[in-house]
Amino acid sequence: MKKKGKMIILTIIIILWMAFIFSMSAKNSTQSSSISGGFTYKILSMFFAQFRSIDKTTQDSIVEGLQFVVRKGAHFTAYAILGGLCFADLRVLDKFKLKINFIIALVISALYAASDELHQYFVPGRSCEIRDVMIDSLGALTGITVVIIFSKLIEKIKQIRTAKK
Repeated sequence: MKKKGKMIILTIIIILWMAFIFSMSAKNSTQSSSISGGFTYKILSMFFAQFRSIDKTTQDSIVEGLQFVVRKGAHFTAYAILGGLCFADLRVLDKFKLKINFIIALVISALYAASDELHQYFVPGRSCEIRDVMIDSLGALTGITVVIIFSKLIEKIKQIRTAKK
């Protein structure tokens, strides 16, 4: 696929991913809690068969205790994906050096995280947390780093294959 086509596809995916993040942030506290609680319940049920056999009050207590970790993990993961996508798009553009691409992708992700937290301030029952911007930014940093590592590995594999020919 040509460079322009890759850029268009990646840019569309980035916009769709940002829209997904925005839509999750637009859910009020009850809806958001229901999503993260339901996800936590499913994971616990899947990996711990005995979880389903304990009483509902204890299940709810366990789920409630783990929801914070699940919610912050979702923040981290969503922005790891965003950061990785932004960096990959900039690499396809191939206009800047690696370090500049890294910084631009991180800044885009961090600014989007900040704007998303500001957006949550206006959603009933939600709040604007600097801590979440930091978690999101760390996620983006991680996603970018993973893309860099995989890119380097792919380059090495290509070099090895070319050398063998």
